[in-house]
Amino acid sequence: MKNSTFRTNGSLFAFFTACTLLGCTSDPATAEMLDMSTGTDAGVVETPLVNASLYNTVLGRPTDSSIAISVLAAKAGDQVFVEYGTQIDATQSGLVGSQKSAAVASKSGEPIVLELTGLNKDTKYYYRVHYQVGSVGDAPDNIHTFRTQRAKGSTFHFGVQGDTHPERNNNKMFHSELFTLTMQEVRKRQPDLYFTLGDDFSIEKVIQDFKEANYPLGYSFLRSVEGVAPYSKYQTLPKPFLQPMIVDGKSAPITNAAYLELRNRYFGLMANATSLMLVNGNHEQAHLANIGGIFNNASVWAADGRLKYYPLPAPGPFYTGDETKLAAQNGYPTISASDGLLRDYYAFTWGDALFVTIDPYWHSATVSPDSTLFADPEPKWGATLGDAQYSWLKRTLEQSDAKWKFVFAHHVNGNNRGAAAIVGVQEWGGESGFATNRPGWAKPIHQLFADTKVTIFFQGHDHMYAREKVDGVVYQEVPNPGDNSYFAYNCDAYAPASITWSGPAGYGVYDPSYSVRMPNTGYLDVTVAADSVKVDYVRTYRPVDLQSNPNKIFKGTEQNGEVAFSYSIPGKPSDNQAKDFPYTCIGAAPRSGWIYNPLTVSEES
Repeated sequence: MKNSTFRTNGSLFAFFTACTLLGCTSDPATAEMLDMSTGTDAGVVETPLVNASLYNTVLGRPTDSSIAISVLAAKAGDQVFVEYGTQIDATQSGLVGSQKSAAVASKSGEPIVLELTGLNKDTKYYYRVHYQVGSVGDAPDNIHTFRTQRAKGSTFHFGVQGDTHPERNNNKMFHSELFTLTMQEVRKRQPDLYFTLGDDFSIEKVIQDFKEANYPLGYSFLRSVEGVAPYSKYQTLPKPFLQPMIVDGKSAPITNAAYLELRNRYFGLMANATSLMLVNGNHEQAHLANIGGIFNNASVWAADGRLKYYPLPAPGPFYTGDETKLAAQNGYPTISASDGLLRDYYAFTWGDALFVTIDPYWHSATVSPDSTLFADPEPKWGATLGDAQYSWLKRTLEQSDAKWKFVFAHHVNGNNRGAAAIVGVQEWGGESGFATNRPGWAKPIHQLFADTKVTIFFQGHDHMYAREKVDGVVYQEVPNPGDNSYFAYNCDAYAPASITWSGPAGYGVYDPSYSVRMPNTGYLDVTVAADSVKVDYVRTYRPVDLQSNPNKIFKGTEQNGEVAFSYSIPGKPSDNQAKDFPYTCIGAAPRSGWIYNPLTVSEES
């Protein structure tokens, strides 16, 4: 690989948006970074893409007979269509007996969605996007693959990550090269589905910059004042994050920059062969508690970016989920999606597995202090799934006959650290006050999980790898995919000696022997078969970090892309157990003197 240099001056959001919209074709290093052809499909020869820096493709909302292909272009006017089929030719560079979608005109910096329908069930498809580029003629992309819904009894795998936090790029928790390496590892393995568990599109820094630029008192202004500002007043305010910025001598709009940056620079590396499934986190700011704010309404703005750049599931014949629409409030418009749906929680089956995503943020009038700019210090019962989502969750879990059940959320209860340590709290565990605060709820969420035999609950938020088990339900904390500290943040919130349980009798049994704690960085690759589930922790490292080992944390045997820990359900003798991984928790944050690796790129040959 050529030596490349990442730009570290100025705003990453602004720079990457400018590259997306303007092409950055004059910079060979940038063109290399934006080439979405990294990795190869098994059995497919990938050829160079004409104008590779100008386009990327993201797959989403797959069903038994359809898939959405979102194509993002840097310029308008090209005719874009998809060629697809189930076979490739002998040269592995063309499709046999292929079909073509209708052609759609590209829009500058605006995704277009090509919906393929009438597909065969449980089938691997080959496809490529074609661009009719002016006088150049047809410019086909590389051949990629996707899958329609797997049949029962199939073996497949999916990926999970949490807490990208690209806003923390100042030598803390995020490194662009490291995140790139993780996405490339995902691309090599090509899971059917890939779940991101929130805090991937952290927009609050942009909002905070707006506050500091427009309010002399900075953060000290009252929400009561902010909340009464009409939309017309907001429209007249200076908006540095909405107006063009000068980046590398060029003007570029940075609206929705967080969502655009991750798509263009990172998720686009692998989401042309894997369907991307998003879950909201606390830092996305998509909270009911934010409704009525002056910042183009943070909740609405976050939802706009999410739905604009990523093709997400909506309730219908294949998916179930949130059927409510976000109504305009305080003079603010609703989200821009044509159907007005939030698409914040959804469920579907794939093979022998039920997949369920849940979201406490859009439905909580109050949330934890680290969950929003306008949080209550003690949210307690104010953080909730809400009655409608709870009823849907209960019905979904109880009516499913799936052998394996996976539930995904940013974190337990929508607040606090840990999993087993807080599983008995509030609506999750049914502590004192449950009947009063959750009238009409049949049982706490954890009890519902235990009774319906949820296999694994996946959560992010805490920036480490941790595995726990309560009442037979595995609580799996997932790692950050680009943490340049390689630290286990908040590890002291995991593996308690016991848990406090004040909910219904017969629940709250914690298995301390099952607890495992490990540091970042990487993602989980989960293989689902008819008779077992296997969870691999795929770790990623920069070669330069392994060589320099600034904090003396590496043993010298680590390799980028290694499976550092693995376990199966049901358990197998070959599983790695806690005793096999000697890791000692050293606190919620790095010790004094801990070195964050600088934002540099190693030279590779």
